[in-house]
Amino acid sequence: MSANSVLGVTGWLSIESLDRTRLFSRVAFITIIFVFLVLLVFTVANALRWLDKPFPGFLVNARMVVADYGQYNWPGEQAGLGFPAKLISANGTRIAKDADLEQVLEDAGIGTDATYVFELNGKPFQLTLPITRFTTEDLLFTFGVEFLAALLYVGLGVVVFVMKPDTELSWVFFLACFWLAIYVLTGFDTVSTHKSLLPYHLAATFLPGSFAHMSLVFPYRWEFTKRHPAVVAVPHIASAAIFVPFHAYYPGPVFLAFYPFVYLYFFLSAISPAASGIVAYFRGTSIIAKQRAKVILFGAAVAFPLPALMYVVPLIGGSWGNLKFNANFLVLAILVYPACIAYAISKHNLFDVDVYIKRAVGYVIMTGLVGLGYFSFQAIASTVIFRPLFGEYAQNVYPLAFALLIVFFFNPINRRVQDNVDRLFFRRKFNYKETISSVSKALTSVLDLDDIIMQIVKTLRREMFVDTAGLVILETQKKSCQAFFVSDGQDDGKDHLKDVSVSYDDPLIDLLSREKNLVTKYDLEEDPRYLDVKETCGERFSAMGASLAIPLLYKGEVMGLLAMGDKKSGHFYSREDIDLLQTMADEGAVAITNAITHEEVVRYAEELAASLNRIQILESIKSNLSKFVPKTVQDLIEQAPEAPSFDKHEANLSVLFADISGYTRISAQLAFSEVNRLVEGYFSAFLDEILGQGGDVNETAGDGLMVLFQHQDPHRHARAAVLAGLGIQRRAQEINAQLQGRYEPIAIRVGINSGLASVGVTKIEGVSGTRWTYTASGTTTNVAARLSALAEGGVVIIGEETRRRIGDDFKVEDLGPQLLKNVPEPILAYRLTAEAREPAGVLASAERRRHPRRPVSWPVRVWIGEHAFDGRAVDASMHGICLSGVARDMLKVGRSYRVEILIGGEDPLSCTAKVRNLSDRGAGMETKKPLPLN
Repeated sequence: MSANSVLGVTGWLSIESLDRTRLFSRVAFITIIFVFLVLLVFTVANALRWLDKPFPGFLVNARMVVADYGQYNWPGEQAGLGFPAKLISANGTRIAKDADLEQVLEDAGIGTDATYVFELNGKPFQLTLPITRFTTEDLLFTFGVEFLAALLYVGLGVVVFVMKPDTELSWVFFLACFWLAIYVLTGFDTVSTHKSLLPYHLAATFLPGSFAHMSLVFPYRWEFTKRHPAVVAVPHIASAAIFVPFHAYYPGPVFLAFYPFVYLYFFLSAISPAASGIVAYFRGTSIIAKQRAKVILFGAAVAFPLPALMYVVPLIGGSWGNLKFNANFLVLAILVYPACIAYAISKHNLFDVDVYIKRAVGYVIMTGLVGLGYFSFQAIASTVIFRPLFGEYAQNVYPLAFALLIVFFFNPINRRVQDNVDRLFFRRKFNYKETISSVSKALTSVLDLDDIIMQIVKTLRREMFVDTAGLVILETQKKSCQAFFVSDGQDDGKDHLKDVSVSYDDPLIDLLSREKNLVTKYDLEEDPRYLDVKETCGERFSAMGASLAIPLLYKGEVMGLLAMGDKKSGHFYSREDIDLLQTMADEGAVAITNAITHEEVVRYAEELAASLNRIQILESIKSNLSKFVPKTVQDLIEQAPEAPSFDKHEANLSVLFADISGYTRISAQLAFSEVNRLVEGYFSAFLDEILGQGGDVNETAGDGLMVLFQHQDPHRHARAAVLAGLGIQRRAQEINAQLQGRYEPIAIRVGINSGLASVGVTKIEGVSGTRWTYTASGTTTNVAARLSALAEGGVVIIGEETRRRIGDDFKVEDLGPQLLKNVPEPILAYRLTAEAREPAGVLASAERRRHPRRPVSWPVRVWIGEHAFDGRAVDASMHGICLSGVARDMLKVGRSYRVEILIGGEDPLSCTAKVRNLSDRGAGMETKKPLPLN
């Protein structure tokens, strides 16, 4: 089962979108399926118990009446035994029930003969039959055939209900299939173990009610039924009334008097849909009802004659002589009838009905002719011609002669028969194909759009003899539609232009664009897929006076629709009609496209020179702007120059921030030109490192760079960012060494973080203008910027996710959780050091500190809640200490604690200290109160 199929079934079983009525319908449907499965298991178990049992060579029902049921090679069948002979005794023992017969057979044993006394038409007669073993073959050709038929019957009901769920018609048909399946499924049991009589009698009485109900609403709902909807319950009430005595008095004498009327009710109700079909075909006004009537009548003509005669002839005292028809083999023939009804219910566009029916009729006639010809040829030709000429070799020559006769005469006879069938049943008068083909050829030389539309519409209306025909052409650029419709005039019946207005967003246009296949008004009325657009699209069909719409497709895109009204003959469209209309629609789509293209070519030629001039200007602009635009933006524009996608989207990347430490101080010390030259020299060297690792400089702001690294492999872009950061530090140290003595060394701070960020255009739009900035934003970017503020000269600070992605490729130092500005939670930070660092980097780092630290060894007591913990300060500044000896997991970054510091006197210094960071070295804590370092 395909994915789509699985999703469709899952959606059908979903209960969230169902109202109470439809929910009850689905639950009832599933319950009935469950009941069928339970009965299926029960009957299979009963049937399997018959394997290898002693078998008399015939089967009897609970009244001990022989059933026309089984294989034709059974001893009873060979002896001419059949319905309604009644078993009286076996081997001298009177038989009143099946257990009596089983006991006699077991006592006699398999392989012996048994003498039976039967009664037929009041006269006893005696038969001696061998006792055999009931084999697997016997079971397969009896219960197995009915088991298969029952599955097919209930399968038809399930398919129709799933395709058209919760409708009255689908429910009635499902119940009919359910009762029919129960009827045939329990058929073997009623002539063997006799344990399924209740479901068998239920099916025998309620199946007619379901068919009678169906005849009131299908192939069309009778006017009386429309006025009195409750009348559909009458057949079911009648079935219930019949069931009570039918089951209660079985198998007594009252049942025998009642039995013929039950089966007459069964027969009449079974053919009632066919009778309703006859009325619909000759008196109905709906074309689709007539088509459905054809299907039902065809199914009835194939399925009913033999089973009906089999049951009716014995009931009226008739006889088939030596000809036998066993019930177990007739269930498959009857399958044609519900299958045809299922097809008529589920299919709304019965275009192929006429084709199937006339082929079937033709095949039946040809089969009969071939069979008749064979026997006639054998009887006459072999006697008159072949035996006198060839003597004893006549039998060898005859098959060859008949084969030659078939070869030379079969095809001409077949064509003649098929033509006669067409004329007799379908009144074929016109051949549209030649006319439409010639018109299609003429369209290829026409380039005027109005002429093409008029020629298509008028030709179709004239040749297909329809009351209305029209074309709707989509004008995509104008977002509008051009409609041209021709219909019969009210008085003279001549061509009259019909005013039809169709909008570009019309629901029918939208439906055809999705389906890309023809849609009829019957689809809208009956297909549950179109429930949401049934009303709006139905109104469009009515406004156009159309019964079907075919999309005009060109290279898979819908460019319009062809609308056709009803055929004036009153017939429905055949498959040949649809094929020709589809061909015409395809040819028309090509011709219309050519005409539209011709008009566009003229306009494009006028604009070509101006376009080339604009392209030259744009190339010049592109060359200059590429120096100001990030490479990512350039790539997006090149991928889709007409409509580049700058929308914000989530991307996995690594962000690098680098800036010059002390830039403000340098700007104050040097002239502007020198500062600019110095920054350009450093940043130009940094750009080589960045581009070499695949980075894209996204933003520059004076002394800082923001660089984005992206790749399908998240580990790769994280490693590239780290290599670029270390490269920046290395190049900074090299330039510092080259400029030693001329300028003070410059320290670069680099921070890197990896993760998800929102990448795209940030739009600033005002009344006077618009400014777009392509950048990455979000927590990943903010953290990267804050990490760069922690970096000392010559080092790179990376976040936890970057550390995880680079693995063990680099030597890193754990700085512990760091509280960053505007970041609510502490962030784990790690330090990477360039391979070579100049002392200037360290000096620059020292200058960053507001208060220099010095080593100390002060006892410190930290209060965490009501508990005190002792540690030691290993270094201190005017407003901070590095505390060791206290477990790090007990302290939280950003939280303040009461501390007592014993600096040298007898009284400790009490103050509040806030944890700034946690590392292997200890906890960095900031105090509000200044510490006496002197």
